[in-house]
Parts: sequence; C-alpha cells; structure tokens
Amino acid sequence: MKIEIKDGNRKMISVEVLEEVYEVLQEENKEQEHQRYERRKHIDARELNDYIVHQKRVAENLEDYCINREQLKEIQKIVSTCTKTQQRRFYLNRICGYSYTEIAQIEKCHMTSVKESIIAVLEKIKRNL
Repeated sequence: MKIEIKDGNRKMISVEVLEEVYEVLQEENKEQEHQRYERRKHIDARELNDYIVHQKRVAENLEDYCINREQLKEIQKIVSTCTKTQQRRFYLNRICGYSYTEIAQIEKCHMTSVKESIIAVLEKIKRNL
C-alpha cells in the first residue's frame, strides 16, 4: 500500500508499505486523534497507566515502533510505583502539556510541590531505565 508521509524536511513523500505497517499507522492516527480529543477535555476518568501505554510514536520502521512500545511499558511500570499525586502531576505535565504553574492552580498548591513531584518521577525513571 502507498501512504503519504513527511520526510525530515517536512516534505510529503509517497512510500510503499506492507499492509501490517499500514494498519499500525492507521491505528496510530486514530489514537492521536483520540488523544487530541482527550486533551481538549483536559482530563478524564481513565488511569494514568492507560494513557502512558497508548502514548505511541510513529516510527520510521516497525522495529523502532516495537522498541518504543517496550520502553513505554517499562516507563508505565516505573510510574505506577509512584504516588497517585506524583502520577497525576506527571500526566498533566508530560502528557497533557500543563506547566507547573497551571497544575499548581488546578490542585490549589504551590508550584514548588508540583515541580518536586514531577522531578521525583523523572529521576525514578532515569534510575530504573
């Protein structure tokens, strides 16, 4: 199957791919659209772990995709060992793109507390990967 993708210079090019790769790319496009929808709603009732597992990147090849998916699963395991507050703040900052200040306003706490929570999660990820 032929698909249109952007190259490193953001130019559209036509590429021939296997049907399995095409299906993975279609699934990724649907997931990205779903994530944009969720971001517009801000946050929903799903657990942080569900979001992290579904945060996939379109890789240049299927091998890269599989490696990235395994890394995300490892990150999910590490984040799941953090406190619920740390998980929530990490999700809002790293997945939804909220700033420390915005999260502090949402949670009615100090920005320093938010920053320390997120840094603690990131340090834990770095130690365990």
